[in-house]
Amino acid sequence: MIYIYPAIFSHCEVEERGTVYTVEIPDIPGCITEGESIQEAIAMGREALAGCILAIKQDNEEVPAPSEYRDITTESPDNFVTLLDVDLNEYLRKRETKSIIKTVSLPQWLAIMAEESGISYSQALQQALKQHLGIQD
Repeated sequence: MIYIYPAIFSHCEVEERGTVYTVEIPDIPGCITEGESIQEAIAMGREALAGCILAIKQDNEEVPAPSEYRDITTESPDNFVTLLDVDLNEYLRKRETKSIIKTVSLPQWLAIMAEESGISYSQALQQALKQHLGIQD
C-alpha cells in the first residue's frame, strides 16, 4: 500500500556538519529524521515514514490519515512543505526478512506426491505466492 503524507523540511547550520535538513511528518507524532542534503533528507524521510507506519500497524493501531497538504503551515518562511510517498509493501520486501509460520491445508494425495518428490513446502509456497502476486525476485 502506498502512503502519501505532507512533510515539513527545515534547515539549520550545525557547527561540525554544515547544513542539516530536518524532516517532520506532523500527522505522525515522533516521526522526525534528518539528512545532510535535500536528497538525503527526502530518502531519510521516506525511511522514517515507512518505519513509523509499520510500527503503528504492528501495534494494531490505526494509521492516522494524512492532513491536506495546503493546511500545513511552517514556523519560518525558510521552511517548506512537500509530499513524501512510501510504498509499504516495497519497504517490507527490502527490509523485513523475518519468516513466519503459516499452517496450510493440502489434499492428502498432493502432500504425498510432494513428499515423494522432495519438494520444500515453504519454498514452493513462496514461489507460488510471488508468481500469483506478480513479484519479481
